[in-house]
Amino acid sequence: MGIKNNFIWAKEILSFLETARNGTINGTAENNGMKQSNLSKTIKNLEDKLQCQLLERNYNGVRLTENGKEVFRVACDIDKVIYKVKNFTASDMNVAGKIRLWTSDGLGTGYLSSCLSSFVAKYPDIKTDIECSLEQPNFSAVDMAVVYDEPELDDSKIVSRYELKFGLFASMEYLSKYGFPHDVKDLQKNHLICDRENFKIVWPQWKKIIEGADHVVATTNSSTMLLRMTCDGIGVALHPIAVGKKEKDLMHLSQIGVEFSHPFWIVSHKTGQEVPKIKALIDHIREVTLQL
Repeated sequence: MGIKNNFIWAKEILSFLETARNGTINGTAENNGMKQSNLSKTIKNLEDKLQCQLLERNYNGVRLTENGKEVFRVACDIDKVIYKVKNFTASDMNVAGKIRLWTSDGLGTGYLSSCLSSFVAKYPDIKTDIECSLEQPNFSAVDMAVVYDEPELDDSKIVSRYELKFGLFASMEYLSKYGFPHDVKDLQKNHLICDRENFKIVWPQWKKIIEGADHVVATTNSSTMLLRMTCDGIGVALHPIAVGKKEKDLMHLSQIGVEFSHPFWIVSHKTGQEVPKIKALIDHIREVTLQL
């Protein structure tokens, strides 16, 4: 098809994907430094080429049509290709061994899983044993840890501190039934919400939203369960933005403006950073985190 033609297709597909995820043309254009009219024209060009409507426009934003949902599922693969190419380096086959890694259920589901898939592909000879626990890590038994609470240093050393960003997500199945929430008040009064029990402690603003909500239909202490319930269309829920955007059937409800962040730390044994296999994982986590 030629470079020029493929470039146009790629631009139109990426514009459609980002707009579908955000649920708004104006917000997507603003976030990407584009004119709203140019973005609308780009998406319309894609719809004309495919001879079908992909997005339904209304005063509250956009929502996927049935054809749009199918194209969205297929088009998500372009993100994976771009990510793999951007992060390509030759695998270091000399790095091998086992890493004992400690984390919590929330960080394991909400963060580490997004790092480990590409790490395993890059370092196939490193095995990672992952322990998920609510207790503090014991560095006589683990090599490194990813934790929500700043650790008390003893046999450990802080490697990095980051912020994990959370936002509201809902499945396309849910949105096809109930529509997009207009704002926080609409979310509280007219939508079903799934919650994780400790979120109200972490974020007072979220506690206020939940206490004013009419339909909190499920609460869990597991991030894995919360993600599963959201994907199954049970309700709207908070998730790490990087994780939610990787789920093909989930939409980021960024137009509502409900977003939070929480710090986390990467910690290793005092001598851990000098071990090639551990250094490889630490460096890889840093690289992926910059993309989140």
